[in-house]
Amino acid sequence: MKRNARQHSGIALPAIIFMIVIVALLVGAMAQLLNVASGVTDIRLQSSRAFWAAKAGVERAAYHINATDTCAPAAGTYTINGVQVVVNCNSLDYNEAGNTTRVFQVDVRAQSGGAPSDLDFVSRQLTVVLNVEL
Repeated sequence: MKRNARQHSGIALPAIIFMIVIVALLVGAMAQLLNVASGVTDIRLQSSRAFWAAKAGVERAAYHINATDTCAPAAGTYTINGVQVVVNCNSLDYNEAGNTTRVFQVDVRAQSGGAPSDLDFVSRQLTVVLNVEL
């Protein structure tokens, strides 16, 4: 009986080491998957922030255009919650049937994350056309 026990006494250690390695690989794979999922969620959040910052830029430009009938106070660069917002405005006057209408084109670009080559870079652009009768 002692002889049989000696033949099988070394098989448990390699089996346990094998199982520990497999479990460690599974834990590492799950951590990597969680990290990737977290990065995707961060990009979606930044994208949403950039969109709403661009929308705020459009609203700000519309307010200034409505108040002054000019592009000057509407254009500019500013930051909203870490998102850089650039507002450009152009206007043209049209005369139809004796009525003068000024058409404003407002281009707003909101971006976050530095350069386009960065992994966390997001950018949203909105263009709005406003007609104002003078």
